[in-house]
Amino acid sequence: MPLFRIARDQPTGVQVITLQGRVTFGRQTEQCRQQVKELLAQGEKKFLFDLAGVEYVDSAGIGFLVSCLTSLGQGGARLKLASPPERIRYVLGITNLHTVFDICESRDQALARFKN
Repeated sequence: MPLFRIARDQPTGVQVITLQGRVTFGRQTEQCRQQVKELLAQGEKKFLFDLAGVEYVDSAGIGFLVSCLTSLGQGGARLKLASPPERIRYVLGITNLHTVFDICESRDQALARFKN
């Protein structure tokens, strides 16, 4: 099962990256990071990581999320996280990253926030 899938939400123009399974150190997280950077280089400015299907994230997975947030911010883009499961919310909370990321309850809520 692939770690991620990227699709453009047509009404909003947001790049939706759907993550699933285990977000850990490895080739798939690096491939995702590279694709996000390529989209940024192509002029994309709105990104949404849908975390509903994520079962586990380790420190390397957190590093991946922070790295994407940093790269996108430096490129003038915005990133929102949607639907993090309770386990992922816990990790974001204990690392204090819930104060850094824009976290939304659902994909729809995140897409609506891009309109503001």
